[in-house]
Amino acid sequence: MKKTIFLASLTIAATTLTGHAWADQKSTTMKQHAVIAPAKQQGTNPSVIVDSAANPYEIAGIDDPKAFIEFFNKLQKAVAANDKKAVANLIAYPLRVNHDGKSVEITSKKQFISKYNQIITDQVKKKLLAQDVDKVFVNWKGIMIGDGEIWISVFDNKIAVYAVNR
Repeated sequence: MKKTIFLASLTIAATTLTGHAWADQKSTTMKQHAVIAPAKQQGTNPSVIVDSAANPYEIAGIDDPKAFIEFFNKLQKAVAANDKKAVANLIAYPLRVNHDGKSVEITSKKQFISKYNQIITDQVKKKLLAQDVDKVFVNWKGIMIGDGEIWISVFDNKIAVYAVNR
């Protein structure tokens, strides 16, 4: 009995301390109702509780949920159409591309476009197009698409893709 209580407590504590949640806009609550927000996003007090029901993307630094939804829809549409230039405009440079334990930085739109097919692989495209905007994983690192194939956050007040894992 003590082991069960300990494991349950440890699981709850770990979930709370990692500060992540699943966005679910169709309900009025999140899978995790309150999370400890990182100090960099909530001022100097790291124990500020975020009301993530009002904005499921807040912990990722996104203040306007509608802006994220618009960005997400643009990204899906551009990738579905294979519009390399449109996708390139939705990237934060340098873009981190990870594959087989190695990481490469894509430093410009021109480089992204030239390597588009190696970055936006069939698997990455499939995961992005299958992702529902209201079922994304959100934590202080950003918004995860699929099983981590794409990561999105805010850079210079602009929502952008900052990492691709293929």
